[in-house]
Amino acid sequence: MERTSFQRNLIFDIGMHHALDTRFYLNKGFRVVALEANPAMVSAAMKSLEQEIASQHLVILDRALWSSPDESISFYLNDVKDDWSSVFKSWAEKGNHPSKEIQVTTTTLNRMFDTFGIPYYVKCDIEGADEIFVRQLLADHRRPPFISVEAISLEILALLFAAGYDRIQLVNQAFNPYVTPPSPAREGVEVPVRFNGHMSGLFGLELDPAAWLSFTTAAENYLGFLHLQKRNEKLAHGWLDFHVTSSAFLKTSL
Repeated sequence: MERTSFQRNLIFDIGMHHALDTRFYLNKGFRVVALEANPAMVSAAMKSLEQEIASQHLVILDRALWSSPDESISFYLNDVKDDWSSVFKSWAEKGNHPSKEIQVTTTTLNRMFDTFGIPYYVKCDIEGADEIFVRQLLADHRRPPFISVEAISLEILALLFAAGYDRIQLVNQAFNPYVTPPSPAREGVEVPVRFNGHMSGLFGLELDPAAWLSFTTAAENYLGFLHLQKRNEKLAHGWLDFHVTSSAFLKTSL
């Protein structure tokens, strides 16, 4: 993976939702650029995080990640499960929930890199559009050291590997409420936190240093999880995120 200059104190939160992750990153001392397409969530975060915005520690972009910037596209709001709102109607209406169509403006990862620089970590959780993010990352030459993305397909993991991210952790999000951050902190400052199902949890060097896997092992474990989940969902409870980095970066950091 090509070494690129990144900003050690910068995080992109793509899919801000209720800004719980954004607030966690801010409390740990990072600057944050947060992307969110749901106007109500943008408005709420701008009010609750007004001081962080004024101090220039936080920028909130009221846009959706898409294949090209500055377009007006449909976005589907799920009022029952607001974390399922998506640029894809079928994704927003999972579980037979109705959705409401609105128009939003778009941006791209390339535009965000150009405007704000290369972050240390990108959290991406954009309900079915995660592949758009990964394909844009692969097409760009710039590489943040750490990425996390919802594990919705093996193809996403393969694209990340093709981009040079050869060390992977599979993190079961359902177990985040039982996760305790390391003490002392290995990323930013130590922050007492109780993660919930709407948070992505630990990231970067605060993940278990012994749990980084090769692509082959991670792919086998991911497919095994999906297979077991189809046979008995109670035995493979929850949903997964891919956290990725490179062996070269870990070698210089651990």
